[in-house]
Amino acid sequence: MLLGALILLQFPLWFGDGGWIRVWRFERQIEARQMDNEAKRLRIAELEGEVRDFKKSPRAAEERARYELGLILPGERFVQWGAPVDPSVAAAAAAKGASAASSTPPKKAGTRE
Repeated sequence: MLLGALILLQFPLWFGDGGWIRVWRFERQIEARQMDNEAKRLRIAELEGEVRDFKKSPRAAEERARYELGLILPGERFVQWGAPVDPSVAAAAAAKGASAASSTPPKKAGTRE
C-alpha cells in the first residue's frame, strides 16, 4: 500500500505538467535557442562591420563588387594566375578552342550567352 501511494505521489513530479522530464526538455530547448541566438549575434556583428566599412570608405562597394561579382571597369584587363598546365592538355584545349572558334562568330565584348 505504501509503495503504491509513493508511486502515485511521484507520478506528477516526473510526468505531470511541471514534471522533471518536461523541465529537462525545456532546458535543452533553451540551450539550443541560446546557441542559435549567439550565431545570429555573430552574423549581425559581421554585417555591422560591413556597414561601417561602406560608410567609411567610398571604395568598399567597388571592392566588394570586384571580389564577389567579378567587376572589371572599362579600360582594365583581367589577369588570373594559375598553376602551369600540362603541355598535352593545353594543346588539346587549344585545338578544341580553335575548332569551336572557327564554327561560331566572334562575340561582342561584355555579352553573355
